Amino acid sequence: MYCSNCVNKLPEGAAFCTNCGAKIQASVPGVCTACGAKLPDEAEYCISCGEAVNMAASEAAEPSLASVSVPPQGSAGLVGFSDRYNSPEILAAAQKRKKYSIGFMWILVLVPLIGFPVAGLLMNDFPFGESIIVGVGLALIMLVFNLLALRKTKQTMWEGVVVNKYSKEEYRHRDSNETYTEYTVVIRTDAGKKKTIVEEGSRRKMYDYLSVGDRVRHHPMFGTYEKYDKSKDSIIYCSVCTTMNLIQNDRCQRCNNLLFK
Repeated sequence: MYCSNCVNKLPEGAAFCTNCGAKIQASVPGVCTACGAKLPDEAEYCISCGEAVNMAASEAAEPSLASVSVPPQGSAGLVGFSDRYNSPEILAAAQKRKKYSIGFMWILVLVPLIGFPVAGLLMNDFPFGESIIVGVGLALIMLVFNLLALRKTKQTMWEGVVVNKYSKEEYRHRDSNETYTEYTVVIRTDAGKKKTIVEEGSRRKMYDYLSVGDRVRHHPMFGTYEKYDKSKDSIIYCSVCTTMNLIQNDRCQRCNNLLFK
């Protein structure tokens, strides 16, 4: 049994789709459950919409439905989390991002590891032994920092509800009069843990996008957040590159990846 709106597989007897929330028509003899058209006797498929109308035809149709990597998205699809995070092209984008991050990590490690000893050889006032110690120390710091960042991408996906939002003035340096505004969104996960999104200055995308009471999903492979109910929004953020798009867009205007709708 599948939802006629988004092709999501459903348990037999379901009244509403668990993915898009669309109402599922009750099974009536001689009537198509997908479009409500009247069926000829002993029909296996609806003559109006092509939906399988008996168990044998439904089982035969399952492989072709399962092969659809990205289901069509209607207006009802704006309510509910998207399954596009698991589409082949999004998984490929995540793998590409991971390779880029690993390459960048090694650059940050090798630059101080090589650069400081070279500086020690060329500069009379920078002892070679000291340059090696400084270079190795900075390289280790960069390595640990980047390994921790890569580890976050392997965490499991989680969901939660926004429970609080606040902003506060912070000093740029402890002894400086320069201040900036810090924006914080507090999320309580389904597991009962507290997660925060901290932004500052003009970089306050999630602070403006999310409201208290919104249900969200965190995608660790990109470090981004998806809103459950997008039906009242005029914009949507790309979960791959975080670019803001019009809600009508199906793909990101910057990276051309699928938007999570």
